[in-house]
Parts: sequence; C-alpha cells; structure tokens
Amino acid sequence: MFKMAFHRLTAALLTLCALLFVLPQQATAGGRYALLIGNQAYEHAGRLNNTINDTALLAQSFAAMGFEVEVITDTDQNTLGEAIDRLAERYGSAEAVAVYFSGHGLQKDGRNFLVPVDAKITTEASIERQTISMDSLISVLKPFPVSMIFLDACRNNPFAEALSNGTSANRSVAQTRGLAVVRPEGDMLITYATLPNTVASDGAGSNSPFARALAKHIRTPDTEISVLMKRVTGDVVSETGGVQRPQQLSQMQTEFYFNRTASTATETDPLRALLAVYPPRVTVGEEISVVADVPNACRPFFANFTPDGQITPIPLQFFKQVTLSNGQTRYEISPGSRYGLAIEETDAKGAHKLGFLCEPAGIGGDQNAVRSILQAAAQKVNAGDWAGFLSAADYPPTEFRFESFIVE
Repeated sequence: MFKMAFHRLTAALLTLCALLFVLPQQATAGGRYALLIGNQAYEHAGRLNNTINDTALLAQSFAAMGFEVEVITDTDQNTLGEAIDRLAERYGSAEAVAVYFSGHGLQKDGRNFLVPVDAKITTEASIERQTISMDSLISVLKPFPVSMIFLDACRNNPFAEALSNGTSANRSVAQTRGLAVVRPEGDMLITYATLPNTVASDGAGSNSPFARALAKHIRTPDTEISVLMKRVTGDVVSETGGVQRPQQLSQMQTEFYFNRTASTATETDPLRALLAVYPPRVTVGEEISVVADVPNACRPFFANFTPDGQITPIPLQFFKQVTLSNGQTRYEISPGSRYGLAIEETDAKGAHKLGFLCEPAGIGGDQNAVRSILQAAAQKVNAGDWAGFLSAADYPPTEFRFESFIVE
C-alpha cells in the first residue's frame, strides 16, 4: 500500500493555494434548546444498559447552562419522527439547538439511520421504512444559527444476524460497524461518540464514557466548543484505554460557549482543521479511511510516518475533495474508493501516524525544504505532538495534524 503506491509523488504536487479563510464570529446570546433522546428497551434488538441514565445526566448539564431541555426515552418511530419535526417550531426563537441521541444507529450506503425501539429490520430494504434518517435531522437543524448533534449511537449492529442471511446487499449492511461520515450543513457541529465505522462502549458503570465526559465539560466556563470537545475526547480515550476516540465534523464559523461568564479570558483553538483516521486497528486486506476538513488557505501535504522510520507521501489525487460552506475543503478517502488505502503484507506492523501539514508559503519546488519540513513534522509527531504549528528551513510556521492507526 504505502511503500509502493505513493513514492512517485513529485514536487509538482506542492503548489500554494491562497484562498480566503472565513474567520469565526462569537455566538450572540439567545434562546437555547436541547432535545435528548435515550432508546434503551428495543423490542427486536435487546436492551441497552445506560441510554436513559445518559440522557438524565446530560439533562442536568444542559439545563444548568441555560438550555430548555426536552427528554424523550424509548421512542417508537412516530414519536422520534415527531420530536425531530417539532424542532422546526424553534426557528426564530432558538439561537442554539443541541440534539443528543443515545441508542442504536445503522449505516447503509454511506447514510446513517437512528433506530427507534419498535424497529424490526430483516432486510436492507426495511431499514429506511423502520428508522429515521440522519439526513432529515440535519435538514431540520440547518437553518438554526448554531446547531449541535451528539451521536452516542455507534454500537454493534443489533440486526446483524437477521441481515446476514439473504442477499449480498443484506450481508454488506450486516457487516458494517458504527456510523458513516456525514456532511454537516449550516453552522453545525456533529460529534460521534467514537470514530466513524467503529463501535462505542455502553459503559461498565451507570453511564457511557462519552456521556459522562460530555456532561462534565459542558459546564466548563469560557471554553470554546472546539477546545471543550478535545477535552471530552481526551477523557474518553483515557477511560477506554484508547479503544474509543470521539470524532467531530464541523462547519461551525461561530465561536460557541456553553458557559460564558463575565471574564474576558477565553480558551479558543487556533487550529481550524479537523482530521479522522480510522479504524484504529487494521490487519492485512483491510482499508484505512481518512477525512480531513482543512481551511481553504491551506494546501495540505498528506503523509504516513511508518513504524520503521519511513515517510510516505499520499498524493492529493487519491482524495475525494468537497468544498464546504465554512471556508474549508474536505479531503476524503473511503473504503472501496478508486485509490483505497488497503493494508498489504509488506506494510510495517505497529503504530503508523497519518495526517497532513499545510504547504508553507513560498516553498515552490524546493525539495530539500520539503524533506526538512516532513522530517520536522515526523519528529514532533513521534514525540507525541499530534497537532500544532512547526517551522523549518526558514519558512513561516505551518499547521500540522496527525492521527495514529495500528497495523496488526
């Protein structure tokens, strides 16, 4: 995969793209509303342990931050659909809307579906009839000034056994884990309890690791949401021993604070890019997926740092590129795409570090400078600095961001 497929990258790929970067604005005060959904007692998919506890815990934190909170539990398809429809009644009165869903979720053909407790799914065709599409939720939330979706729904597919029989399409859905990457709309943040296509924990105690961390950090004063969610991620990674890593996908241009005080000191994140590399562990024949949302002012140079010390560039033409509405471009490689990142026998076993750095202004075709900057990035990443800014070869500081995956 990496050693053979990418070494032909030339310096011609390193051209500067200077486009407008839209700076964030701070959210104005206004009405706040949170819809918290906990589906636990599934009629045809067994019982989950903590979803109702999770919504109760989060209800306290959201209410303490000035949100009007609605909690609904064990919702059938009609109740769940009607609750989402009612969100539209908040247009014009709510400045910030949050939706938290704890329960089962499925993906099919790259689309996500929230599963009500009365769903009976036996074929691929029955998924859309028996569930609520994430597309409909995103469409309803898009007009709000600020919207947030928290998905604690990336558990094992409860209908895998039923779907494993019959057509190959059914079996494909049965074998798919977790939820798929989606595109936020409007000024929106979407947070998965774990990386796309991976599975989240229901928790050994009375709450899931994600719900517990989110409820804790929502109350942190004067901390912008992008910083706050990094702290949530850190807590979940620590509690699960690195098995579960929450992931954010954002189109937010507004700086949003759950708990804004009179203090003039705030914590914001100067790093505007987002990166997901998943699944966290792979074996020969499996594929790595990459999603990076990058400011348009950054032309990313993607690379993989291998356990045996190799630096392998990944050409931009390997990525599907989509222009987002918040002044960013999404670069994505998904399983089955034309240029998939499949693990081969020759790939080094152990921890790989895959990510990007922004091409420094004025670097042109200076291959020695490119080599120097890549080596500087590798040193920082190998030392545990996964994101930040670096300077090398007398060029201006440039942003970098990397994530790890393990080849077993």
